[in-house]
Amino acid sequence: MSGKFCVLCGKQNVDLIDSLCVDCYVKSKKLIETPKRVTGKYCKICGAQWIRGKWIRTSATSLASVVEDIIARELGSKMRIDKNVDEFAFDIKSIWKDPSGNSFATIEFRGKVRGKSFSQEAVISLEMERELCDSCFRKKTRYYEAIVQLRSKGKIGVDDKKRAFFESFFSTSIVDNISDVIEGREGVDYYFMSKSVARKLVSMISSIVDVEVNESYQNEKMKNGKREAKLVISLRI
Repeated sequence: MSGKFCVLCGKQNVDLIDSLCVDCYVKSKKLIETPKRVTGKYCKICGAQWIRGKWIRTSATSLASVVEDIIARELGSKMRIDKNVDEFAFDIKSIWKDPSGNSFATIEFRGKVRGKSFSQEAVISLEMERELCDSCFRKKTRYYEAIVQLRSKGKIGVDDKKRAFFESFFSTSIVDNISDVIEGREGVDYYFMSKSVARKLVSMISSIVDVEVNESYQNEKMKNGKREAKLVISLRI
C-alpha cells in the first residue's frame, strides 16, 4: 500500500507489510519457525530409515547422509514459513556434539520477501536412534526361511560357470535377502530370509533354462498353533 509510512523506521511512500516496510519486516520478523528437536531412527548397518512405521531404504550413500535425509524430511514437514516469503531454501551447515555428547544441527535458511533477500540460522537438537533393521538383524542372527541348494545334474560338483550363471540372476533385493552362503563338495547352499524370494529366484531361472527343481521341508515344528518349517529347494543345473 503506497502513501503510508513504516511504523518502525518511518520510511514513507513504500509498500508495506503489516505496517512495516520490506526491510524492517525482514529484520524484525521471525520468518522461519523451526522445531526445537528433530527425532529419527535408522539402521546402523545399512542406513535404512524408519518411516511411517516401516524400514525403508533411501538413496543415501552413507550414514552421515542418512542423518541429513532425516533432518531435511522432518524440517520439511514441521517448520512454519511466513506467508510473505516468496522464495525459500535451506542447507544443513553442520552436525555437531556438545561436550556432554548431545547432538545438534546448525541449519541456514535463505529466501526472499518481495525481492528482499534474507538469511536465518537455527540450532536444532537431534535425537537419532541407531538400531538394526529387520533385514540386518536377521542377517546378523543368520535367520532363514528357505535354502536353495545349487547342484549339478551330473556327478561332478557345481563348477564356477554354473555358479556364475545362477548368481547372474541376483538383484539387489535378492542379495539383501541372503543371510548366509555355504559351499560344500556337492554344491552351494544359499540361505534366504524369505521363502517367496527364494521361490521367485528359482522360478526365473527355470523359465529360461532346463533345470530340475525339487522342494522339501526340514525342522518342522508348531509355533503359536501354526506349523512352521524351513523350505529346501534343490536346483540342479
